[in-house]
Order: sequence, then C-alpha cells, then structure tokens
Amino acid sequence: MDIKMVGMALVVGLALSGCAAKDHYYSNGVCVTCINNPITGEPLNYDPDETPQQVATNAQGESVDVNALGAQRGSVDVDSPLDVDTAYARIKPAFGFRAPGDFEQGNTMSKWQMGDAAWRHTVTPGSFYDLGDYGTQTIGGTQYSILQRVQIQKNGSGSSIHYSWAPADQRIPYDGNAMKSALEQRLKAALD
Repeated sequence: MDIKMVGMALVVGLALSGCAAKDHYYSNGVCVTCINNPITGEPLNYDPDETPQQVATNAQGESVDVNALGAQRGSVDVDSPLDVDTAYARIKPAFGFRAPGDFEQGNTMSKWQMGDAAWRHTVTPGSFYDLGDYGTQTIGGTQYSILQRVQIQKNGSGSSIHYSWAPADQRIPYDGNAMKSALEQRLKAALD
C-alpha cells in the first residue's frame, strides 16, 4: 500500500514540476499537460496569462505553430453555367446537405437535428437555395468536421454559388489553406 502512495506522489510531483515551465504537450490544439486544481479551478502548473505555443499538424503531417495554419473559416465564390436547380441538385449530395425529406418523420432525434442552428434548407426553385449543415472534409489523411453553408442563386441562365465554412469544433485546428483548396476543388468537381 505504501508503494502505491509513493508511486502516486512521484507521478503527481513529476507532473507538477516537469510542466511548471512553458513546455506543455498539445494534442489537436488542446493542452493535455496543463493541470487545474479540481476544487478551485486555479491553474497548478502553468501561468494562464502566458499562452504557450500551440502546435498542430499541417496537411503535410508536420508539427507547426497553430498561427501558421491559416484561417480556420473561409468562403469560396463560384459562377457556373449550370442553372440554379441543377447546381443545387449536384451540390446537395456532394457536400451532404440534408433536405426535410432526408429526416425520418416523427422521430425525436430528427426533430432535434432539424432544430440545430447549423441546419438550414430554404428553397425557391428556379431562383434561390440557402443550405446549411454539418459536413466533413479530409485533409492530409485526417477527416475534420465543419459547419458549412451555401447560397445558390440564379445568375442569368447560370448560377452564382457562395460556399462558406467554419470548424465544427474550435479546439481542433486544421490547415486552413489546405481546407480552402480542398473545398474549392470539391465544389468545382460537383459543378462539372
């Protein structure tokens, strides 16, 4: 029993002393070695006024400063010769947007999902579509959850598309430049 107590004291002592400096381990932008007092919530092994460098993985698999990853949200504007209804019919399944008919009727979970602020499905056929939903995008072999929104409106005989995104979980940074490039390619491929 004494060995367990000594071992526990050693682990706690090492955790507190080894992390008292600015060196902390981050996984997906979240500090996993920062310790707070469970009763008071006060930091035990770090200075909350000093922000340690947060690291994340870029699309090439390299560890970089989070600030070097680029914008975590963005938008892409594309004009297409496709009419607005055809553009909608291609973008909706390509990005996983859901229409009211895609939800199970009378199901409580479906009602909650349709009530989520991320979901939107406003339709004026032949003129305008405004869609919003959760989605995913793979970058560098890792799949990220995003909040996505697209407005498709008639532009002469074609259409204008405004697609925007933001991370679904702010704690998990991704390579913003790679995200923009991947989403823009995906949008253009859906419209071809």
